[in-house]
Amino acid sequence: MSVARRGLAPLALLALPLAALLAGCASENLGDPMTALPRVQALMGEREYKDAADLGGQLVESDEADPKDRAEAAFLAGEAEMALGHDAKAFERYRYVLENAPWSEHALAIQKRLFEIGQRMCFGEEYSGWFDDRGKGVEAFETLQAHFRSSDEADDALKLVGDYFAGQDEFAEAALAYLRVADEYPDSEWAERCLWLAGHMRLLVSGGPQYDRNDLLRAQDLLQRSLTQHPSGVAAPQAKEDLALTLELLAACEVVVADFYARRDVLPGETLRLANAALLYPETESGRRAKLRLEALGIDVASLANDPARESIDKLRPVRPRWERERDSVRASTDAEKAP
Repeated sequence: MSVARRGLAPLALLALPLAALLAGCASENLGDPMTALPRVQALMGEREYKDAADLGGQLVESDEADPKDRAEAAFLAGEAEMALGHDAKAFERYRYVLENAPWSEHALAIQKRLFEIGQRMCFGEEYSGWFDDRGKGVEAFETLQAHFRSSDEADDALKLVGDYFAGQDEFAEAALAYLRVADEYPDSEWAERCLWLAGHMRLLVSGGPQYDRNDLLRAQDLLQRSLTQHPSGVAAPQAKEDLALTLELLAACEVVVADFYARRDVLPGETLRLANAALLYPETESGRRAKLRLEALGIDVASLANDPARESIDKLRPVRPRWERERDSVRASTDAEKAP
């Protein structure tokens, strides 16, 4: 054997496993789009899920295939991906069906699959790593709610979105999800608790009296609304406790600003902020201390209530951030387009 042949022999041996590997990775070819769907169905019947998922995906992306075949292939590909444990890929296939063939006979099955995917991807241990794909779980829940608004699982899906964000310490997102349950599903078994949780999440977002008061003011509105609508509800004790803490923090906010003015010897600013705390939040500890400070300055707190020059001018209302307003506007437009 020549030297050249002896050198090529090991390379040929190495090529054999590579060829086998490539052969194992080969997927089904689309071929004739008109016959592709029966082949996908046959592969599903034989439990060849990987090949079914690959061929079904090719058919979905084919411009030559009939739209009904593409929708059916998307559902079958989703079923195959579910069988393989690929929840995120299955979700994408199911969403394709809902967006392109809402009339599909598989709609009810897809609704149940979306709920399963959302639960598993948001809360399952198999999606607990650093590079997990839990965001797809939220998308699955929100897709279910958007396409099946009147289903028994729609409010559950939104509530679980709130639970997921709360568990991730993303309290602002959690508050939005919980509030949607209360606003969009007032008859839901979760409505009362979610209204309290929306306020509770806003309280957690606030960060304390040294920060912007807007989240505290939003928490106050939500907690007062919770107690007004559900005065004897199961969440009423928690709402009362949170509201008391919220008012205390709002009063403390006024005192923090009053201290700022006091350090700079700006007496009008100091007294105005102390008056805010004393008049707006008289039942709080910070409000009572503010009253004592005003009295030490020789100012009668009761007289400030009718004094235009010194009465509280800071009865702020909470302001929703622009990104929240824009997102709600987009969601409303999308819901209107999906409405029958």
